[in-house]
Amino acid sequence: MILGEIMNKIKYYIGRLFNLSFKEFFKTIKIVSERSGKNKIIIFFDIIICSLKYQSGYVDYRIFYFEELSSKQRKTFVTRGINNSYIKAMNDPKYFDSFNNKVKFNKIFSKYIGRDYVYLDNNYEEFLSFVKKHKTILVKPIDLKCGKNIEKIIIKKTTNLKTLYKKLITNKQLLVEQYIIQSKEMNKLFPNSVNSLRIVAGYKNGKSKILFRAIRIGNGKNVVDNFNHGGMYSVISEQGIITNPAIDRQGNIYEKHPVTKTPISGFKIPYFKEALKMIETVSKKIPEVGLVGWDIAITDNGPILIEGNQYPGYDIYQSKIHLNDDKTGVRPIFDEFIFNKK
Repeated sequence: MILGEIMNKIKYYIGRLFNLSFKEFFKTIKIVSERSGKNKIIIFFDIIICSLKYQSGYVDYRIFYFEELSSKQRKTFVTRGINNSYIKAMNDPKYFDSFNNKVKFNKIFSKYIGRDYVYLDNNYEEFLSFVKKHKTILVKPIDLKCGKNIEKIIIKKTTNLKTLYKKLITNKQLLVEQYIIQSKEMNKLFPNSVNSLRIVAGYKNGKSKILFRAIRIGNGKNVVDNFNHGGMYSVISEQGIITNPAIDRQGNIYEKHPVTKTPISGFKIPYFKEALKMIETVSKKIPEVGLVGWDIAITDNGPILIEGNQYPGYDIYQSKIHLNDDKTGVRPIFDEFIFNKK
C-alpha cells in the first residue's frame, strides 16, 4: 500500500514536470521570495519537496502560502494531486458528458434549473420564438468551463434577430437561456451578475454530504461571477452566513463590495437551507459521479441549479484569509468521507 502511494506520487511529479511552465515557475519563486523575504534557492527546493510530499504544484504553493505553513499544516491541504485522487475515486469518466454538455445537463436536471432554454441546432424559428418570449438572454458554449464566452444579451426592437442568430452559431454560443433574475437580497451584494453559491457535495453509498460551501460574487462589468474572470469569493457557514471577507484571483481582499459597498462578512444567504436540500436531491441523479461542485442561484422564489462540475476547482478551498487560527486545510473533511480516513 505504501509502495503504491509512493509510485503514484512519483508518477504525478513526473507528469507535472513535463507540463511545467518554467517561466511561471520562476515567476512564482520571485513572488514568494518578495512577500516572505526568504531566499529564492530555499523556496525553489521547498516547492520541489512539497510536490513530492503533498502532490502540490508551484501554483498551489503560491496561492496557499505554503512558505508560512508547517509540515503538519501542509498535510491538511487539498492540493492538485490530492484533488485528482478524489476525482479518480469518486467520479466515473463515462458519465462526465452529462456535466460537460450543458444541453444534456439541462435536460437531466430540468426540474431544478428554473429557466427556459433553447439549443441552436439549425432551428431559427425556435430561436425566434424564444427571444420573443424572453427579452434578456444568456448565451454560452455547450462545453466550456470557467465562465468562458458567456454573454448577456438584451433583445431590443432594433436587434436584427437573424444576424444575432448567425453570430451565435459562428461563435458556437449554441445554448441560449432565459436570464436568471436573482433575489432582491442577493442583488444587494452585486446586481450586475448572478452571485452564485458553490456547494461541493459528496455522494457515496446512498448518502450525501456537504464538503465545502462558498459564494462567488461578481465585480466590474463581467456578467459572470467566476473566480477566474474577475469575480471574488468567500466561504459560508452551515447556517448560510458569509463568515469572512472576499478575495479575488489577484489576492485583493474585500471587507465590503467595491461597487455596492455592501459588507460581505455577516451577509445572510436567503433560502440557504432549501439550497442544501436541493443539493441532497440532485446528488442522487448520477450516483456514478459522486463528487460534484454544484452552482446555485438564489431567486425570490428559492434556489435554482445553474450547473454541476464533475471536476470541482480546489483552488478556492483554502484561501489564507478563510482559514481558522490553526491554519489547517479541508483535506481531513474530504478524506474522511471519500476514503473513510479519520
